Amino acid sequence: MGLVTEIFSLEDFKDSIPFTALGARTCYTSGDLNYLLNDPRVVSKSERAKFLSKLGNYKHFSVFAHSFAYKDLSKLPDEKINSFIDEHFYHLDKNKKAEILAQKIASVLFKAHYNPKFPTVIGVSLRHYLEEMLYLDEEKYFKTFEKMAEYDIPIEPLGKRENVTLVGLLRDYDGYAVFYINGVSRVMTHQLVRHTTLNFSQRSQRYVREDENYMVIPPSVKESKVELSSEEFYRRISDIVEKLKVYIENADFKESLKEKALKRIDIFLSTYERKDKLFLEDIFRITDEFADVVYEFSVYHGKVKREDGRFILPHGRRTTIVVSSTLNWIIDFIIKRTDPHAQWEIRNVALQMKELLEEQGIFVY
Repeated sequence: MGLVTEIFSLEDFKDSIPFTALGARTCYTSGDLNYLLNDPRVVSKSERAKFLSKLGNYKHFSVFAHSFAYKDLSKLPDEKINSFIDEHFYHLDKNKKAEILAQKIASVLFKAHYNPKFPTVIGVSLRHYLEEMLYLDEEKYFKTFEKMAEYDIPIEPLGKRENVTLVGLLRDYDGYAVFYINGVSRVMTHQLVRHTTLNFSQRSQRYVREDENYMVIPPSVKESKVELSSEEFYRRISDIVEKLKVYIENADFKESLKEKALKRIDIFLSTYERKDKLFLEDIFRITDEFADVVYEFSVYHGKVKREDGRFILPHGRRTTIVVSSTLNWIIDFIIKRTDPHAQWEIRNVALQMKELLEEQGIFVY
């Protein structure tokens, strides 16, 4: 007997199921939020059913953590509660038994949510539900994805600040919030994912090409007055790039992809050729674009998989990530990362999240 699947039903998650498709598509596309909100795999029942089934087949469970539901266990029949607790608790009143059951679920499920303020309430994600379903009944597990697509509830973002959008909000008990964050560096997301109480779906460099994606330049680099003569620096870089370009031109690869890569190389070579002096910001950009050339050279000439070619790419590259969690853990993140000691980029994101929540009447501190 399953703790989650016997207590929760798929229907309990229906209001937040669409966020799972949004999170998953974020992993596999370079498109922005507007693109995702019009993507058939997010908005079309049939396409969403196929897409979610594919994720289920791959056991890509993490994206289903963006769907969350609470249940007041005191509303369950007495016999149902008794079936999950030790018999020496049967004599207790129903609320006390529901509290014991809620604590039991919280103690065995990673990221299940329990708050003594609501002693008989437990919160779990769709991920918990599906992982248990697969263990108990594989056939029923795969049929669940078809049912999931039937909950055709559109995603209607609640607000946007610069590069952060609040795409979903549950208000029951300790609530649940889902944010879409784009145009941030992987340096920033490496800091973000240390907050392990949150859930994440990030644009993949394994499956998404890095075409026309460049690094985030820190303000301190842009403000730096360091400069050097461009002649020798540029000549050394351009000599190497020109040689690599020849190899890419002659590579046995799809012509349309090679043409895009070669066009970017030509733009790169012409951009800095005419400059007398290079500032630190220029050197950062040249280094980023040079890494891109080596990446393309590795993929087209060296026949290296993109997932291995990406090792040369700077971790300052722009990325997109979907973040979700209960409001108390979102607020915990905001408090820690709006501190003046936090690095500028993650602090900006935390401040935007704070403003978006406060617009909804949820005050951080």
